[in-house]
Amino acid sequence: MARVRRVQPDEQLTLVEHLDELRTRIIVVLAVLAVGMSLCFWQSGQILEYLRSPLPADVRHKDFLQTGPLDAILISISISIYGGLLLALPVLSYQFYAFVVPAFAEEHHRYIKPMVLMIPVLFVLGAVFGWYFVVPPALSFLFTWNADQFNAILRARDYIQFVALTLIAMGIVFELPVVMLLLARLRLVSSELMRRHWRVSIVGLAVVAMLLPGVDPISFIVEFIPLLVLYGFSYFLVVLVERGRKDEADVDATLT
Repeated sequence: MARVRRVQPDEQLTLVEHLDELRTRIIVVLAVLAVGMSLCFWQSGQILEYLRSPLPADVRHKDFLQTGPLDAILISISISIYGGLLLALPVLSYQFYAFVVPAFAEEHHRYIKPMVLMIPVLFVLGAVFGWYFVVPPALSFLFTWNADQFNAILRARDYIQFVALTLIAMGIVFELPVVMLLLARLRLVSSELMRRHWRVSIVGLAVVAMLLPGVDPISFIVEFIPLLVLYGFSYFLVVLVERGRKDEADVDATLT
């Protein structure tokens, strides 16, 4: 396997060399993913126990319902897949950046690199926010609704799926600033456009919050509020992009 290295913008590679570089980077990502999945599978019991912590006390101390002989091993496999993907995300982001960035002129690298670095950071922040501020109130609301009419016995697969989808959804939602920054760089979004259509944007964000995992009003509120905050933060990023573009134009005009 060829040594993984950054290709410089002025290098001219053949199609075979590009494919060889892509193959090498995919192998690196798969190797990291395999290590992460192995670690999570090895510690799947402890991870499953930790994942029970947001549950209400009266449900947390109950064992999960097992309806088939494969349930336990399949849950360990699911935990290893979700955990491995989360651990491999930073490596995946860097390998994608290192493969794509040579296609852009060198003067654009200072804009691309911060966006690529923001992707894993914002995703992890979104997952952490979902774990501490979305999952616990959502579970508390759902398990206390008509609690006297039900005997709550959880299936591990359903619970892991609910938690994992919520965390992944919040991680993706927290990528909103990166998306808006990219659109601003491509001149598809402007601060003036965001100000003029802020009401439509709020309705759109409310629809997104409703489509996220969790159908209860508590989940909707705690998912909608960070969307509004992220949209406001994205507005300031767009303003900074426009100011930077204006400063560059002023410098070019001075030089000419």
